[in-house]
Amino acid sequence: MSEIKSIIKIKSAIRSSFANNKIATIIHRGDEDNGAILLKIRRNDSKSFILGKSLSEEGQYVWKTLIGNQNDWLEEALVTARIENELKIDPDLWVLEIESDTIWNPLEVS
Repeated sequence: MSEIKSIIKIKSAIRSSFANNKIATIIHRGDEDNGAILLKIRRNDSKSFILGKSLSEEGQYVWKTLIGNQNDWLEEALVTARIENELKIDPDLWVLEIESDTIWNPLEVS
């Protein structure tokens, strides 16, 4: 079975965000078919949180924080710098920013 295209995941996340009264903005457009996705969650106080998919010890892809601990909100500059570094490595990367006061991932499948 083939993976769902990145553009479809992004559009779905945006719709889900709006349905939950959250603003979602594409910060960087990646490859529409297979671009990896980073999720930046931004609070009103300019603190941010960043999630990306990585391979777990069990061999499954799971969403994990890319900086700090699981519940640490960080300064905007730190998160922005991490995103810029990731884009240098992978320019096909999507970056989706969601405004939320909680760590909420519209792309996480339960």
